[in-house]
Amino acid sequence: MSTTFEALPDEILMIILQYSGNVYNIFRTFSGLNKRLNNILVDRRLHLLTDFLYMHYNDKYVNYYYNSAVFHNVSQQLLSIIITENDKVLRQCFQSLVIFHIKEKTNRLKDKFKCNIEHFQSIRLLLTNDETRNIDEELKNSLKNLKNCPISIKNIEQIVSLILTKGARLEYNDSEFHEFNLAKAINGLLLAKLNSIEYSTQRLINSLVQMFKSLIISNPNLLQDQDWFYYDGYSVHFFLYCSMYQINTIHSDRTITSINMECYQAILDLLLFTIQFLKHLFRNEVWAKIYLLDIFNMITLTNVVTKHEIFIEASQIEILNIILNEYSLEDKILFDKEFNDMFQQILDNLIENNRVHTLLLIYHANERIRNLFQNSWNNEKYVNIMTKNRITRQFFHALLNDELLRTWLTSTDLLFVLLQKKEYELVKKLLKLSPSLVYQCDNHASDIKT
Repeated sequence: MSTTFEALPDEILMIILQYSGNVYNIFRTFSGLNKRLNNILVDRRLHLLTDFLYMHYNDKYVNYYYNSAVFHNVSQQLLSIIITENDKVLRQCFQSLVIFHIKEKTNRLKDKFKCNIEHFQSIRLLLTNDETRNIDEELKNSLKNLKNCPISIKNIEQIVSLILTKGARLEYNDSEFHEFNLAKAINGLLLAKLNSIEYSTQRLINSLVQMFKSLIISNPNLLQDQDWFYYDGYSVHFFLYCSMYQINTIHSDRTITSINMECYQAILDLLLFTIQFLKHLFRNEVWAKIYLLDIFNMITLTNVVTKHEIFIEASQIEILNIILNEYSLEDKILFDKEFNDMFQQILDNLIENNRVHTLLLIYHANERIRNLFQNSWNNEKYVNIMTKNRITRQFFHALLNDELLRTWLTSTDLLFVLLQKKEYELVKKLLKLSPSLVYQCDNHASDIKT
């Protein structure tokens, strides 16, 4: 007696689906075929949605995630899919999961790091001068051993214990040749593994991140440590951002199609931690301005070619959103020629690289950002770029479809540029979106005659 695929019980189908590729491709292949398969795909027993976020099935937050409003809404959208390979809907669903995941990680880090700082400071205050010198020297020697000996979880955990349970602190030294450099350690022990085929256990990666966090808690000045990138020295945050936004170039001279996602998650976690730490430490926008400009200079170059593309791009967008929310541009920035020139270059790169989601995210951030856009926008130049081919035209349509952006983008100036280029399809769309342009043109013509 033959058995069809659909005749199999749910439990057997779940086992088959688990071995049918990565999560996105599983949904892309099976969603929309029938209602039963849609229900199985979002069943928490199969835990595909949390698998997509690289969460272990017995992670303590799995149930919380599945019970959240975001997971419920995404599940309903996935259940309603009736057309297979509906990429747009699937991408939006999974992107929203990643953004939710990062927001939750941020909230957890916010609570945890404050407790760790207060705990460390309370222990440190109880130490005598002799105890302080001895425990600090022990930490210094342990870090030296870490540099000179093979990496072991035992040694890393010993360093974390010295800091968080005994109050040890590593002194900051701005000399290029001091014994321990946090930027170099993060680069060599963690970031270098991002594109490496060398196997590293999740426990080792997590231990390394915990050690780096502990060192930062003990002495925030360590974030100023620098390492070389080409011909210049850069601090910790620069390398973390490079690993997020220039994933194909930071530690490799070739296009990367394989990424260690356990390592990527750890880098994301460490970056979120440094953001929270700087917010707590400085309580001003200077750090956010530096971070924001660094991201602007990196994000336009990103071109991820990997099966993890959706997770990585959503992470990049959410990190940018976090920094934009932290930094409100001061009015004087609008009159800063150097800053405006830099923003002009950033805008050019976003348009030339068709980064529509990034451009819209930046534009929606706040009113001052929108003023920068308007000051930097050049209709003739950008129309030439956005009408080169079918892909760039899609980009142009996406900008016009955004309600907030088109309130200033739709102008008589744009209309005349499109007419001059004989872009009649875009002219029709522009007039449909903003019929008042016809009257503005009449008024403009009347003004010229008079």
